[in-house]
Amino acid sequence: MEPHIRMMKSDWTRIGDFPLGNSKHPALPMSRPALHELLYDYARELGIPVALGKSVVEYFEDGERGGVKYADGSTEQADVVVAADGVGSRAWALVTGEKQAATPSGFSVHLVTYPTERALANPVVREGFGDLESGVMFNLGPGAHFVIGKSPKETTWCLITRDQPDATEDWGNKGSAAAALADMESWAPFYKELVKTAPEDDILLWRLMWRDPQPKCVSPLGRVVQIGDAAHPFLPTSAAGASMALEDGCTLASCLQLSGKSNVPLALRVHNLLRFERVCCAQKIGFRNREMFHKTDWDGVENDPGSVSVFAGDWMGRHHVEQYVYDNYGNAARSILVGAPFENTNSVPGFKFRPWTVKELLEASDKGQPVIDEGEWY
Repeated sequence: MEPHIRMMKSDWTRIGDFPLGNSKHPALPMSRPALHELLYDYARELGIPVALGKSVVEYFEDGERGGVKYADGSTEQADVVVAADGVGSRAWALVTGEKQAATPSGFSVHLVTYPTERALANPVVREGFGDLESGVMFNLGPGAHFVIGKSPKETTWCLITRDQPDATEDWGNKGSAAAALADMESWAPFYKELVKTAPEDDILLWRLMWRDPQPKCVSPLGRVVQIGDAAHPFLPTSAAGASMALEDGCTLASCLQLSGKSNVPLALRVHNLLRFERVCCAQKIGFRNREMFHKTDWDGVENDPGSVSVFAGDWMGRHHVEQYVYDNYGNAARSILVGAPFENTNSVPGFKFRPWTVKELLEASDKGQPVIDEGEWY
């Protein structure tokens, strides 16, 4: 995909095309299926066995190893178990002793990926894409936004709207073009026609859920660790859920590289310490962005069109994950082992960290109160 984002209004007014990076820090959007395929192929090249179709129902550990129990009753154990099982993670029972109830964000998402050839068969869609051979279109409408990713091979779109009555937290819940179109009555014909080109059976619909930031993502004996949405669910408007999950993986790998096999529990706890405040701030960006997208200050956009294309500051996109671990592992470990002072420097510059709750953010939104924090968030 091209390294820019096309910002549009729902009436088909083009706000502008804006770069995602620069010559010093290039950026490139990527198709999720393409990334998954790339990682899967690389794992196979390295000889790493990948088993599909196995459902984990329980995590466990002892002082030396962690383990999982599958739905068929079989078990596996390893030095480290990484629970990357999403917002409905089964690891909470082991990590904290209970699963915190998820809070509806008030919004649902319709999502689908299908061949671009199918979308371009519609003349309205073909004309609307015009010179956009590949790239991202970000479209702002009343109380909703519509993100389109187009490559020569595949097209993906997701529509984020107010909660749908049929939405659930479960991945794989079926949606429909009709349900999506019901929230797009005032949108330009291109968007409606694009929705109609999607294979009906492939459209997913699920409720966007949140949980209050959880400071602990490591099991008591330090053999099981949650990463990605299992540890910190993200709203799509953060534009950072996948990248934060990748950062988790890189941080964990770097911690284990430094600790060696003999200090796995310490490595996992250092990982936890280095990640929590950063991901907590990144989660909050998702809420702030959603407020901006769904309650857009169009006078401000007219004066500064590029303002709506900035989803976060350099603190989020320019972080050198592995180097941060190498520079801070020792001090973080001493903080855990002997209580030495330690302060993270990998989140919002100028922001004195403090946690937040879903309840307080939603209440502020309902009252029309902007969430204002000190620091360079954007």
